[in-house]
Amino acid sequence: MKKNLFIVGLLMAMSLSVSAQGYKGFAFGFKLGPNFGWTGSTTGAAVSEGARTGFDVGVVAEYYFANNYAIVSGVNVGFLGGHYSFDNAWMDTTNLVTYSVDRVYKSTVYEIPLMLKMVTNELGSLPLRAYAEVGGGIGLAAKKVKVKDDGAENWTTTNKEFSNLRASLKIGAGAQYSLDETTRIFAGVYFSHDFINMINYISPDYCGNYYDAEGNKIGARDLKLNVLQNRIGIEVGVLF
Repeated sequence: MKKNLFIVGLLMAMSLSVSAQGYKGFAFGFKLGPNFGWTGSTTGAAVSEGARTGFDVGVVAEYYFANNYAIVSGVNVGFLGGHYSFDNAWMDTTNLVTYSVDRVYKSTVYEIPLMLKMVTNELGSLPLRAYAEVGGGIGLAAKKVKVKDDGAENWTTTNKEFSNLRASLKIGAGAQYSLDETTRIFAGVYFSHDFINMINYISPDYCGNYYDAEGNKIGARDLKLNVLQNRIGIEVGVLF
């Protein structure tokens, strides 16, 4: 956690030093806010068990190529969580044993977004503008992910199951208020949907076969869970 905050602080300091150069058309700053993450499965092999709260911090870089249009990038650090379950079974010497795995996880994801930002003209007499953003992001998750079965007291770390590569579609909307000619504050919401599976294969200690009600093997089980991360976030920040 301390290492992550140090990296974010360094990036913020770099953004402020660059903004002081005053490049025309560029704006730099930082943002933060809570997020609410949940899982989805493209095959239905895993079931979402509700949302988990997390937190985002990041550095923002905007380039205005027209009065009402900008390219937005930067670095986002997301402290994310989720809760999912899936059915499993194994055969002992005489009986079929079925059970459900109910798992909670949390991870840290470092992401570089690339968004198109569309801004309205000033609303009325106030220096207030609404905006919408659309684009995507690509990132890397920390190598170790913390997991625990629901109801367990302690977290364990693992590098199994979870993919390090993340890629997502992102949309957002909000409003920004100009404090002076160079400084503005903003607040908005965003939605992010991964299109690369966060989890493909479950750990090898889980069953690799399906069974019918009588315990007869009916074929090899596809171990893919095809779990995706979704999240909604609230963000506030400042641009210089």
